[in-house]
Amino acid sequence: MKSAAYEKVKMKELTAPNKKVHVGVYIASVFLILLYLLPIYVMLNQSFRYMTDLTPRLYFPEKWTFDNYIQAFSTPELINGFKNSILYVLEVCAIEVVFGGLAAYGLARAGGRLSSALRTFNICIMMIPSLSLLVGTYSLMVKFGMINKIWALSLQTAAIGMAGTMFFYTSFIVSIPKDLDEAAAIDGAGIFRTFFQIILPQLKPVTVTRLIMIAVGTWNNYAMPTYLLTDSRKATVILIVRKAFSVAAGAVQNVPLACAECAVALLPVIALYILLQRYIIEGQLDSVSK
Repeated sequence: MKSAAYEKVKMKELTAPNKKVHVGVYIASVFLILLYLLPIYVMLNQSFRYMTDLTPRLYFPEKWTFDNYIQAFSTPELINGFKNSILYVLEVCAIEVVFGGLAAYGLARAGGRLSSALRTFNICIMMIPSLSLLVGTYSLMVKFGMINKIWALSLQTAAIGMAGTMFFYTSFIVSIPKDLDEAAAIDGAGIFRTFFQIILPQLKPVTVTRLIMIAVGTWNNYAMPTYLLTDSRKATVILIVRKAFSVAAGAVQNVPLACAECAVALLPVIALYILLQRYIIEGQLDSVSK
């Protein structure tokens, strides 16, 4: 019969950290990070060089210049694209959070077979690729005269993302006790007041997380704006960047300027994440503590 001391030593050996595995994990992580950052490095490296600089893209420029960024910020098309994209993102975020949150609140509190069936149906909708709806969506929007309108594109984008927003909110609202709803009803609060003043403030982590997902996805949306915004005055910043990388007949492509415009287009998304990431971390810590 093995002694307790032997069992203790054996357990310590089994639970001891494997340094070789840890080193391998770190090496793989560093490799994946560098691989992910490589396109960003190439883009930034190209944006700080002159158009005549033909050195390899992985090498530093022969002469550094900020002229491309100055030209990018002074381009009226890019500034107009920023305005359109900001309006587009704000509208989509507002529609999805307000209406998606209300719909999720109803599903989470209704209960019963019908509510369960609707939640299952909502998950099935999330599996449908958005591009598979392009032909039908375009035909419908042309019929109702909704082409070249930012608000119409916002409705279409919000409709596609509504299922994901409802799924996120429903999963969190279910964990909130119904006693809060009953207490609010006793105090005379209606459904809308209960949701916006009691339920929604407790959903700050999932709201911030979803806002970042919606904002990034909407800002980078390319397919639908390409077909629904044919007017250059209504173009989003992604369409402006695409145009910068395209080569017109007989023209020479200015890659450094295009890379500078692409880098400028990334700034709002990066700033949004930096400003809101602490709320996500706080929400994760709160969920762990509970």
